Amino acid sequence: MGKAGASRRDPWPPVALPAVVGGISGRVRHAWLALLVLVAAIQVAGLGFVFYDAYRINPALHRIGISLEFDDDDRPAVKPLRRDIVAAGVGAGDRIVSVAGRRFAVDASALSIERAIIAAPGDTVALGIRKPGGREIHVLASRSSRAPLLTAPNPMSVNLRMAIRLASTLLCSAALLGSSVVLWLRRPRDPEAFLFGIGFLGIAASVDPPLLMWLSIGASRVIDIVTGLWWIVLTIALAAFPDGRFTPPWLRWSLVAAPVLGLILIVDRLGNVTTLVIGIGVPLMLLATQIARYRRLEPGTKRQQIKWAALGFSAGFLLVGLSAVMALAPYQSWSVALGGAWVLGIVCLFNLGFAAMPLGLLISLIRYRLWDVDRIISRSVAYTVLTSGFGLLWALLSDIAKQIVAALLGQDHAVLGLALGAIVTAGIFLPTQHLVLQWSKRRFNRSSVDLERLPERLRVWRERCDAADVATRALDVAMRALHASAGAVFARTPAGRALLARHSAAADAGAAPVTADAARAGGGHIVHLEDQDGLAGWMVLMPRDDGSRFPRADLAALDAAAGPLARALRVAAPARQHDTAMLTLLDEVQQRLAKLEQQTTRPA
Repeated sequence: MGKAGASRRDPWPPVALPAVVGGISGRVRHAWLALLVLVAAIQVAGLGFVFYDAYRINPALHRIGISLEFDDDDRPAVKPLRRDIVAAGVGAGDRIVSVAGRRFAVDASALSIERAIIAAPGDTVALGIRKPGGREIHVLASRSSRAPLLTAPNPMSVNLRMAIRLASTLLCSAALLGSSVVLWLRRPRDPEAFLFGIGFLGIAASVDPPLLMWLSIGASRVIDIVTGLWWIVLTIALAAFPDGRFTPPWLRWSLVAAPVLGLILIVDRLGNVTTLVIGIGVPLMLLATQIARYRRLEPGTKRQQIKWAALGFSAGFLLVGLSAVMALAPYQSWSVALGGAWVLGIVCLFNLGFAAMPLGLLISLIRYRLWDVDRIISRSVAYTVLTSGFGLLWALLSDIAKQIVAALLGQDHAVLGLALGAIVTAGIFLPTQHLVLQWSKRRFNRSSVDLERLPERLRVWRERCDAADVATRALDVAMRALHASAGAVFARTPAGRALLARHSAAADAGAAPVTADAARAGGGHIVHLEDQDGLAGWMVLMPRDDGSRFPRADLAALDAAAGPLARALRVAAPARQHDTAMLTLLDEVQQRLAKLEQQTTRPA
């Protein structure tokens, strides 16, 4: 019976991640720190190799008219750059099997071949080339050949390309490593934070810049293994997000399914479609379950945590997916300038995608600025709609105006149509911008709209409610908009002050004090309810649970409502007193009429 009861109390797989406590937490934290230092060293080594590849390897290969690219098996293959190399029989996809008489194995790394080419003496380098069919040819590649290039050189300088690439790379690295460091410092005992922190380190060890280093030294299996491992831990962490409990309960089987699927990804014997379905489809399914859980939750911290995580993952998947779609384009056949810019865009979007994922999760897990996500979403949607819409509108109007101007004034004045289109678009921009921003605010941030409308609503409330009711309604609007942890409204009296309304966001915090001193010390806000007749009272708002500051725009809207609220409190109090007196008088009249009816003699 005892064992049966224990099995019912502790199901397997468990319904929640085990907490890291006691001595285990110290060992786990030390291992986490060691892995953090190791990945940071890998990042530095990868960054150094990127510079070595750009400024030493590539120039040396280009001097003999070739470059090396990685095929589907992650092996280095030749790409000819000069016409004399093609005339010697070298084609795209051929492999180098010897350099200056030194023989290389079939699985030789790209770095060993490149270093042999750099170290080869003389003005020519003897290359042994193996064709796809197995036939070998020998080519003398000159370092000083004047043979024409197959394509024009890239007009974008190496320094500019490196600066753009490194900007996105360093942002990705800082987001991944920085998120893991913050989680290590702020949430050392949280299993969710541990899994996400380890997953971020795994991503940092397998993407740019270490990615090129692993491929060049022939360690592509390291990429497969590390990718499979971080996929496993992130999948389990997503299933238990945000409180470490698997909700719905069947998600606890991710503890079994994730390692099995991760091992399949590591073995990498499946097709690309199956790999994409597992690698991207499973996290997307878990994200969908979080959205369903979000809809069932009441407004609060967990709901905002899920929203921030969904924002980070959605932005990350969107950018990474866009880079994957761009990689399918036939950019190899484009011009060098366009193709080079396209490849650079793929790398930047890929890096930015992996930077967005940890940032959203980091804010969610450390519970910082949880309540600002609605404002970010509303502005992003508004500016996206404006940018895309006005771009299309300008193109359409410019084309129409250009055709009209060309028909009236001739083709020499067609440029005037572009100016006319821009003028019309600019005239439409400002009013449309206001409408779109208001729509997005109403759609994603309704509480801020209610706060802005508070002065006009106070004019109605003061005619129908007493002072306490007006204060309660105004306090509810302010707390919903600013997400304060607690708040109160006090009326100024000859003896000091009187409490009109008090509210707390937490159900069990009814006795928590709401004072001006506590609000000032904790980062809250005090509104002086003052109009032309003087000070009528105060509204005290306690700081948010996540410790973040109140948005300036909402504070400005609240301060703008201070005067109307003061006026409403002055008007509502005597009106309510008059209503109370009238009701008392009516009650007294009714009582006297009832006594008269009882004393009157009724006819037989």
